[in-house]
Order: sequence, then C-alpha cells, then structure tokens
Amino acid sequence: MAQKDLVSEAAVLPDAVSRSADCEGTPPAAARTDLDEAGMPAERWFVATSRRMAVYQADGSCVLGFALTDVRHVRTQAAPQGGGLLIADTSAGSTVLARYSAACSRQVETAVYAAGLLLEGAAGPEADTSGSCSVCGETVSAGAEHSCIAAEAAPPAARGGRRVVLRLLAYTRPYRGRMAAAALFLLIAAGLELVPPFVTKIIVDEVLQPGGAVQMLTVWVAALLASRFLLTGLQIARGYIGVKVGASMMNDIRRETYEALTEQSLSFYDRRQTAPFIGRLNQDTDAMRQFLTEGVIFVASQVLTVIAIVTMMLSLSWKLTLLVLLPTPLLLIGVWFLWPLVRRLWYKQWRAIQTINTIVGDSLQGIRVVKAFGREKREQARYREANGELMTQTIRMESLWQAAAPLFMLVTGIGGVIVWYYGGLQVVDGSLTLGTLMAFTVYLTMFFGPLQWFTQAISWTNRAMSAAERVFEIIDTPREVADSPDAVLPGRIEGSVRIERVTYGYEKHRPVLRDISLDVKPGEMIGLVGHSGAGKSTLIHLICRFYDPDRGQIRIDGIPLTKLSQESLRAQIGVVLQETFLFDGTIAENIAYAKPEASPLEIIRAAKIANAHDFIVGMSDGYDTRVGERGHRLSGGEKQRVAIARAILHDPRILILDEATASVDTETERLIQEAIARLIKGRTTFAIAHRLSTLRSADRLVVIDKGLMAETGTHQELMKQEGIYYKLVKAQSETVLMKEREETADII
Repeated sequence: MAQKDLVSEAAVLPDAVSRSADCEGTPPAAARTDLDEAGMPAERWFVATSRRMAVYQADGSCVLGFALTDVRHVRTQAAPQGGGLLIADTSAGSTVLARYSAACSRQVETAVYAAGLLLEGAAGPEADTSGSCSVCGETVSAGAEHSCIAAEAAPPAARGGRRVVLRLLAYTRPYRGRMAAAALFLLIAAGLELVPPFVTKIIVDEVLQPGGAVQMLTVWVAALLASRFLLTGLQIARGYIGVKVGASMMNDIRRETYEALTEQSLSFYDRRQTAPFIGRLNQDTDAMRQFLTEGVIFVASQVLTVIAIVTMMLSLSWKLTLLVLLPTPLLLIGVWFLWPLVRRLWYKQWRAIQTINTIVGDSLQGIRVVKAFGREKREQARYREANGELMTQTIRMESLWQAAAPLFMLVTGIGGVIVWYYGGLQVVDGSLTLGTLMAFTVYLTMFFGPLQWFTQAISWTNRAMSAAERVFEIIDTPREVADSPDAVLPGRIEGSVRIERVTYGYEKHRPVLRDISLDVKPGEMIGLVGHSGAGKSTLIHLICRFYDPDRGQIRIDGIPLTKLSQESLRAQIGVVLQETFLFDGTIAENIAYAKPEASPLEIIRAAKIANAHDFIVGMSDGYDTRVGERGHRLSGGEKQRVAIARAILHDPRILILDEATASVDTETERLIQEAIARLIKGRTTFAIAHRLSTLRSADRLVVIDKGLMAETGTHQELMKQEGIYYKLVKAQSETVLMKEREETADII
C-alpha cells in the first residue's frame, strides 16, 4: 500500500491548498483541522510533502511552514479543553502547527504517522514480498486495492451555524405536536398583549368624554380584565408544556451524549482530561435545551409580535411609524458587528471556565498526593491564576454588554422622544387624538422591547451554538475501536488466543510492541515478564481490544477480534488490575457489578473463594458497607480481594491479572494468591506480577524486552538459558536478600 493511501477521502485537499502546497496528486501526508491559531472554529489544512511541511487556510494562504529538512519530529498533544495540538519539533524548538477538535483527531493521527515515515525517509508502508500488508498484516493479492485500520481517518466535524441549528432542531421532532401547541398559545398571548393599548385608545377617545356612558366604560374595562385573565392562563399552559418538553429533550440530549462518551475507545481518554466532559454533559446540554424549548418559540413569537405591532402602528399613524423606524437600522448594524465579537469573547470565557474545572477536578481527586507533598499553596496558586483569567474574560464579556445596552436604550429612547414631539404637535393641531398618541407610545415601547431583546439574544444564542458544537463534537467523534457491521456474537468461548505478528504504538510512529506472535491454548496460564515499560500491559490491553493493533491481528477461538462484538468479548474476559477501582456503593454492589442479578448467596460464595468473606463480615454493615469514592475506605489488599470476587462472579473464560499482588504485605499476598489459584482453574490466564516468584507455576513465561518477545518457556527452561529472565530473577532475589539482612540487622 502506497504512503499516499494513508490519506483518507475526507482529507482530499481543496484546489487552492493543493496549488499553494505545490502538490502533484495526493500529498504523502495531509489532514483537515477545524480550529484556528486562537482555538476558534476555522478550517485549516496540514500538508507534508517531500520538501515542505506547512499549514494552510482553505483559500490556499500559508499560515505557517517549514522546510522538511528543518523538522526533526512531528507529534500530537492533547489539549486541556479537548481536541489536541499538532506540534513540529524543529531545530529552533517546538512549534504548534495547528489545533483541532476531537472529531479530527483520527485524521490528524494518521497524517502524523505518514509524516513520520516521510521524515524517516521511508517510502511508506508497502505490501511486502510475503503478500501481507505491513500496516495491518492482512494478505494482499497482487495488484489488488487494499485499505487497513491505519488508513482510516475521521470525517471532518459538521460545523457552521446553519448546520448546527438544523441539527439542534432535529431534537424537537418527537415533540413537535406539543411544541406547536405551545407556539399557538404564545401567538395568541402575543396578540392579547396588543389588546390593552387599543382598548385604552377607545376608552380615552370615546368613553372618557363629557357625558360618556358608564356602561361602556364597564364593558371596556371588563374586556381589559378578561384579556389579562386569558393571557395569564395561556402563559401558565405554555410554561407547563415548555417544562415537560424541555425535560424530555434534556433527557434525550444527555443520554445521547453520555452514550457517546461511554462508547468511546480508551485512546479517546488517553489524550484528554475527563473533567471538561462533566461541564459538557450538564451545562452545555442545558444551554441547548433552553434554546430549543424557549429560544426557538420565543424568537419566532417576537418576530411575529414585531410585525403585528408595526401593522397596528401603521393603522394608527403611518407618518409616526416611519419616524419610529428610522433608528432601527442602527440597531441591526450594531447586532451585525457585535455577533462575531461576542462569539469570540464567549469562547474565551468558556475556555477559562474549563481550565478552572480541570484544575479543581485534578486537585480534589488527587488531594491525598497534594497533601502528602505539601503542595496546597502550589494548587492554590494555579487556581488563582486560572480564576484571574476567568475574571478577565468575564469583565470583557460583561463590559461589552454594560456598554452596548445603554447605547441601544439611547437609540430606542430617541425614538420615543421623536414620537412625543411630532405626535404632540399633531394632537395640538387636532390631526391626532390623545388616545391614539397614548396607544402609539405603548406600542412603541412594545416594538423596541423585542429589538432590545435581540441584542441580548446574541450572547444567549452564541452560548447555545457553542454548547451544541461542543456536544456534537463528542457525539461525532468516531470510535477508534468500533464493532464491524458483520461482528459476530459467539457463544461460550473455549479460550484459545492466537497473537499474529502484532505491532502497536500509542503514537503510530513510536511502537510499544513489535512483531509479537504467541499461540495460547485454552486453560493455559501465561506469565508476562519484563522491565517496566516493556509493553506487558499494552499486550493485555490489545487482548481485551481496548486498542486495535497497527499491524497483525489477534484471534480468539480462531475468530479475529475485529470480527467479534466487543460486548460479547468482554463478557467473557475478567480483569484484575493493580490499581483496583471500586465504585461508591456497597461491597455487595461492587462484587456484583458484572452480574447485577446475582443472588446474595452467589455474592457470598464469590467472596469466600476470594478470601474476602472474613474481613467483610467483620465490618459493622457487612456486605452493605459502603466503600467510599474509589473504595478509599478499604485497604489495598481488601480492595484487591473484592476485585477478585468480582472477577469470580463474572466467571470469565479468559482472565487478565495485571500486578494483582503488588504493593501488599506478605500475609495479604498469601491470601490473594490463594484466591487467584482458585480463580485461574480452567481459564486461559495472562498474568503480570511484580514478584516473579508468583509466576513460577505458569505453563509458560513470555519475556518482553523493549517491545519484542525476547524469550519464552517455563521457569526452569528460562533459568537454564541464563538470559533476560535469569538476570531479572537474580536481581530480585538479591534485593529480597538485602532487605532481609537489613531487617535482621535492625532486630539485632
């Protein structure tokens, strides 16, 4: 597969960019990004050719560029507010080439991978002579077209105000009947609001005259009162419908957003901080709800109200109406110029809020570390700095409105002065009645009210549009590890695992594992050994399909992982990690997490097998004891045994043990080892252990060194080879011996 094939169809360059980049055909590396240098929505194009690496605007103008010989490395980095940065390391230092949202991350990663190959002087991944693609490892027929996982890129995010509004309105589809009723009530209410000024005109001009009929006065006052009662009833009904529809739409938006977050691959969270997503799930979805339930109907009603008011004013006095409309263009021009400014200021304010949320989330979640190192003042300083930035952005935003609102009121006030002056002259010369002038002034106030509201709506609408873009960014971000359309739902698997020439790196140009091959039989226990960072945990993450290999593939019972449903796969894989995570609930709820329908007897049985029953019943509330956030009320060993009980109840066919006995005392380790010995019976097991002695009973040991499978065999076989494993065992034995000597010396 040629290197140019790494560029997906979504990354086809605009003609202007292609000409500016001097590309002949498809460039070796290219990607569309959707943020400008200030982080605002804008289209940019990253292009790398054999001579130059640069970023262009859609019109072809170059934003930033370097000769390829000046670039040492190109990489990506997660941004605190979401998305990421495309960075070039040059001889002069590191430079941010482009910014992008999460929706463009896959395409940018693919382009970075291709650009890395370009910098290395490689022609790109080709189908080798053995007939397999060097990117994915699949067989390639001669002359046949081929695409692989590494070549897939995300389509650009759908941006733009009109498209966002249309997509927002799609959420109203299930509730259009109720919203139509609310709109009808609102229109009738808007019409009723026009009644009092007109009735007032009639009362002043025709009733409040010498010899006027008291009976007529009673009728018109009763009409005013009836309109008020009817208006109140309609407002209550519309408010009830709005609340019910709003809550339903909020439920829909939040559910879709949360489902999108939970369905994302682990790589999505590897590059991002999770704290900002809480704001998107709560505040941003609420801003969208307000726009849909109140904004759309209210804007429409205000537009119709303005039209109705102008009609009434024209019927009363067309001359005064024309005078009143003179300041209106000034208001519209002000709105036109304020819109982009408010959008930029609101975006900066939002980023400042997200920065504060991230700092608070990090510091409170890691409060024990903060206090352990006495870094409270440092965290307070970070917060003060971020809070100061938020204050600055808030002042800029609010100052704009503090200046704009009085100016708009001045313009509308001038209209009122004009009406009183010229209308007063007409009343004096008898060409206009006093009642008509009074009614006209009321309509004038009602006319400028919606216009003034439109100026405030700029900020409100921008907030809703920005919130919608951020929520849609989450929803639109492609799943890097997704089920294929023809994914199968296997029954109970046997547990055979075949790893075929697997290569993987969290960054495509920096592999963590290289050409790993391993054939594991059902029920076999494999111990993974190696230095820290060798790639052991990465391998088990691939077996769980948290990530997909860059090359090669993994099969379970002969079926490629990419052909298996992830839900059905993980239903048969149990994981016990070094850092056990427990949810803020009871011990029983945590044990039954993978099997909520488990009976109390099943939970107790699992706890007994895990050697957890004794310490659980010794607690005041037994199995109903709440473990606290992240299980902080339990010790490390207790949490591990609860996790093992959880895995036992899950009854997996494949078991993953990642440092399950690390950081516990000898007695606790013995209890955990006993529980693990019961757990692994009849299951295919992959185990990583800090203490190599705990892996001696493994059927095979696999030594991974610098991403390569260096040695494989039983404990006795590897000790005879006197290779890497032998040295690791000897080094650990010497460490244990030295520790025992020190303890003995302390006792003496």
